Amino acid sequence: MTFERIADDLRQQIRDEELRPGQLLPTQSQLMETYKASSLTVQKAIRRLRNEGWVIARQGRGTFVTRSADFEEAFETVASDLQQQIYSGTLAPGNKLPAREVLADHYSVPLNVVSNAIALLASNFLLRYPGEVPGDDVYVRDWDDHGFATQLIHGRLVGKIRDGSLPRGSTVTVDEVIDMIGGDADAAEQALTFLALEGRIKKVHRTSGLHQGTAYAVVGGGFGTGLPVTVEPVDASPKAPDVPNRAFPSAAGPGDLAHNLERALEQIEDLQERVERLERGNAD
Repeated sequence: MTFERIADDLRQQIRDEELRPGQLLPTQSQLMETYKASSLTVQKAIRRLRNEGWVIARQGRGTFVTRSADFEEAFETVASDLQQQIYSGTLAPGNKLPAREVLADHYSVPLNVVSNAIALLASNFLLRYPGEVPGDDVYVRDWDDHGFATQLIHGRLVGKIRDGSLPRGSTVTVDEVIDMIGGDADAAEQALTFLALEGRIKKVHRTSGLHQGTAYAVVGGGFGTGLPVTVEPVDASPKAPDVPNRAFPSAAGPGDLAHNLERALEQIEDLQERVERLERGNAD
């Protein structure tokens, strides 16, 4: 039998609930015996079902009929891993992503899971499509993209705080962030502003010789940076890929958001200075 006919037969068994969600598929050897087919033919049939979302592979355990929860788990795994590869530099700015089929094979997930993860990261300013509409080619954004530069600097600073490269009490300036990570002053300043509003760093005055300048001191490190993902449950039968819902602001752009955040930070600093003056007055 051809791999298409084997895939069609297994697909119909899933539709008829002879193979139920979460159930383990017969082993490759059992399928070869049942369909009198070669191992390569069976593998191609399983790959087609997996790409269509009917089954999902679990390393060391076998291949299972897909459940709704499997899509959510697989989506979070792919999106999180690709994000970390971008932050770490494994996927460098300007790099082209592997084809969706290659990523689906690598993660052993359906193609629509990969497409949805890519769509989320594109809306998060980490990936881009060459044209105006999503296509087959996907690239990591470049440093000259302000939104991407801000996200990348923020993500890499988070990593350094987590791994202890920037321990509690250490200070950095905008110029030092640029030397350490890259980007421009505007992106570095905005990334530091986000971290300050998260309560992980605070603005301080640092003296070097006769010069006094502004720096940021690390005050905390245990926080999550997971993607703001909301995954809709899927029906029992696979559907056309849908972009998952995302909790992103729709009206204000990155520039407006940064301006508002900077104003809020300035107001916080002003209040802190007033409190310090009052404390000094009480001490006198």
